[in-house]
Amino acid sequence: MEFCDFSDMKSFLRLPLPKEAHTMQCRITRRKTSGQLYPVYEVYLREGDRFLMCAKKKATAKTSYYSVSSIKGDLRRQSGACLGKVRSNFLGTEFCIYDDGVNPKSARVDDSEDMLRRELGVVFYAANVLGSRGPRKMQVCIPDVDTTTSEPTVWRPQRPSGTMLARIRAQKYNNTVYMINKPPRWNDDVGAYVLNFNGRVTMASVKNFQLVEPENQDRVILQFGRVAKDEFTMDFVWPMSPFQAFAITLSSFDSKIACD
Repeated sequence: MEFCDFSDMKSFLRLPLPKEAHTMQCRITRRKTSGQLYPVYEVYLREGDRFLMCAKKKATAKTSYYSVSSIKGDLRRQSGACLGKVRSNFLGTEFCIYDDGVNPKSARVDDSEDMLRRELGVVFYAANVLGSRGPRKMQVCIPDVDTTTSEPTVWRPQRPSGTMLARIRAQKYNNTVYMINKPPRWNDDVGAYVLNFNGRVTMASVKNFQLVEPENQDRVILQFGRVAKDEFTMDFVWPMSPFQAFAITLSSFDSKIACD
């Protein structure tokens, strides 16, 4: 894919997609293995079917915890291929995206600040208290990106009040890219809420979504949807990174006690 440097795959996956690359189109395969509690999710670039990354839910965690790797089949947390993780609250309504840095709570006295984990995004799903089967409502924040250098703002919150999740609750979106899911419209012909995915999504699902900035809902930053039983598409543009895009889609795969 033109303008994309795959020579350092981990850096490519973590950095914002180059503006010149326009839209990166990917597919996600959900692989279910006999004897395994949770499936493995694998991301492939549409052009050339290049493998990019994979993820799996950790079976022993108290809340949903996905480990993401740049090497197929290597999902060890201590692996050099580890890109980071996605972790949720108990209800599955709040998800935090981190790189592979050290948790501040586990940091040693001699650990430098650069060793501490960076917060790369949060996803917030509105709790569905009425039990409606309507579309989920999402709010998403990722660090703001410098338009000149394409470097994202570094988020290393040391206190709960400094996290992106706290910012969403307080409606303070400075130094972030704040997005919502584009509201779908009810279609009487198909009896469902629908969005225009321009042919990239072919099956109705509560998991399908498009993320937009509230003030510019014509520009879709990330879209995700189903095309077969275990096949999905994921398309995104700058300022999203491939890892951030995948992490957000993992939150949609996850079951939500309060939303579903």
